[in-house]
Amino acid sequence: MNSIKKKLKRYLHDKNQIVCITCYDSSFSKILNDLEIDIVLVGDSLGMVIKGEDNTHSVTVDEIIYHSTCVAKNKKNFIMMADMPINSYENPDSAYLNSRKLLDNNIDIVKLEYQDKHKPVIEKLIEKNIPVCAHIGLLPQTAFEKKDLRVYGREIEEKDRLIRQAKNLEALGVDILLLECVHEEVTKVITGSVDIPVIGIGSGESCNGQVQVLYDILGISNNPPKFSKDYLQDAGSIRDAIKNFSNYVKNIK
Repeated sequence: MNSIKKKLKRYLHDKNQIVCITCYDSSFSKILNDLEIDIVLVGDSLGMVIKGEDNTHSVTVDEIIYHSTCVAKNKKNFIMMADMPINSYENPDSAYLNSRKLLDNNIDIVKLEYQDKHKPVIEKLIEKNIPVCAHIGLLPQTAFEKKDLRVYGREIEEKDRLIRQAKNLEALGVDILLLECVHEEVTKVITGSVDIPVIGIGSGESCNGQVQVLYDILGISNNPPKFSKDYLQDAGSIRDAIKNFSNYVKNIK
């Protein structure tokens, strides 16, 4: 069992809620490290909050590597996760090549947006001992229309598909699942059905942890999602705002 999987399993064993926050630079990573945030995600959300685009579709592997290098300057306490950008895992070979680049640049675990067609990709990465977070539910990289921005799992067929995907991904050997905008009842079923950590964003409080975009919890994003909260509004500093979000997550029962 790899060291990342062991650490994540320990969260489950100790029943600790996992706090995951996106980060793209050294200054913020210093704060996140000092506050002992569990997982820091170098997300392709940088396409929107850093580059000012409408979506994540323009982000490249080289950009993820650049920002990962910045974040890693203060990496002492946290697990560092990074998104595999769109078009970086179209087949098993490209997925391995690009994930290897990320792991060679301080990343501990790669995250990819999973569709059933990606099963061979997951198999290849697991075979090559690449720690993987599989992202299901709302998939921003393939959300090309407004109708795609919704809660997933309301309908029986979609609910069954998400639960099946989660169980299959655990069986394949992924280290952690991320659910985005998944109906809370489905989140509860998935979390109770798998023995790997499940973190959520906009998916209710039934999972093993929460992930949020840093700029959303600080209230400085241009178009924050409805489920996000501005923690800076009632805090005296950025550090206190992040700490308040972390405390909220850690106190979810």
